[in-house]
Amino acid sequence: MSRSYGSAATLLALKEVTYGTKPSGNWEKFAFVSSDLSAEQNLLSSDLLGQGREPRAPFRDVINDEGNLVVPVEGRDFGRWLQFLLGNPTSVGVAATGDITFTANPSAGHTITINGVVWTFVASGATGTQTNIGANLNATLTQLATDLNASVNASITPVTYANVGGTKLGFTHDTLGAVGNAFTIASGNANGVASGATLSGGGYNHTFVSGAASLPSFAAEIGHVNVPAYFVHTGCMLNSMALNFQRSGSANATLNIIAQGETRFTSTQGGTPTSRVYKPFSQFNGSIKRNGTSLANITGAQFTYSNGMQAVPTIRNDGLIEAVDPTIINVNGSIDVRFADTTLVDDAINNNAIELELAYKLAGLDGNNFSLTWTFHEVYLPRPRIPVSGPGGVQASFNWQGVYDDALSKSVTVVLKNDVTSYP
Repeated sequence: MSRSYGSAATLLALKEVTYGTKPSGNWEKFAFVSSDLSAEQNLLSSDLLGQGREPRAPFRDVINDEGNLVVPVEGRDFGRWLQFLLGNPTSVGVAATGDITFTANPSAGHTITINGVVWTFVASGATGTQTNIGANLNATLTQLATDLNASVNASITPVTYANVGGTKLGFTHDTLGAVGNAFTIASGNANGVASGATLSGGGYNHTFVSGAASLPSFAAEIGHVNVPAYFVHTGCMLNSMALNFQRSGSANATLNIIAQGETRFTSTQGGTPTSRVYKPFSQFNGSIKRNGTSLANITGAQFTYSNGMQAVPTIRNDGLIEAVDPTIINVNGSIDVRFADTTLVDDAINNNAIELELAYKLAGLDGNNFSLTWTFHEVYLPRPRIPVSGPGGVQASFNWQGVYDDALSKSVTVVLKNDVTSYP
């Protein structure tokens, strides 16, 4: 007899066309950390009298299908969970960019290499992949940009070139999205420094905002491959999402889900599932800003965004709920600070509304291509206790609340940047 192990469990999900109806087609496969999403149906003891002392068969109660799903915070799949939480995003392509910064006017024979093509600076008589050196660096870069933009070399033409501030040759890929991140640049002389081995920053910004009038439902399948048993939860609504920022460790999000019902199958209902390449963030990639400026001395932070989902418990013969409706949004969290200045204390005392930004950005080259930024536009801090409990550092904790910003007509904006075109 085969036994189920978490290492063999699977998670599939797909948006529903109709609430509570299992969608057809190929589902999406997701990485997850843990799940206690499950249907539960209690038994009600019989209250009959006059039948002797022996117990009688119990009655089945209504079905409750809800629980928490813990998923990694990562660069691609996380957009789908944000869609279930906040509604459809606005997705916009971003061009890859880069530059070569010069500290002096190039000399004859100096080169740069653009997408594999060696481009040479010459004193005069430039032809082909050459540029004449001007009277100064600004003049040289102007001529260089002109020559590159006029080139018909297929390796050169995908980019638009510009003299940036008289010291940089700027590159902007003409195709929006991640394709430009593979375009290579290099400098063959010491007074020219490339921004990177390739252009970077190309991708797609997916912008989610709070306050959507309606939110998508989805189906989720928890699969126990070894048994086999596949539990399909339909009518799933994402009630809340909680994130925890700390100094080290993996970055995870806890999703609270309320579903309509669960059905067990002996084979997967997800068809041939699709998947995206896993691109995790870590706590090392986290940052926190107040009014656009980085906050120092933060030892930890967490927040929960809740849709205030409310099950509709109508009377029906299958014991299921009728629907799940979003009510008032609730946004709250906490910041733990090593007490070193009074910036946040003054905000709390004076009841100042601040903008709070919590973000993950991948380190290195990928940092320009993958990021997740939560912006809480109007946040209020309570006046905290600041206890001194020993010879060590003094800590203060602020249990903040986020509210609606009248000027922006929203309380929260979330921007996920990655190489995924859209989340249909």
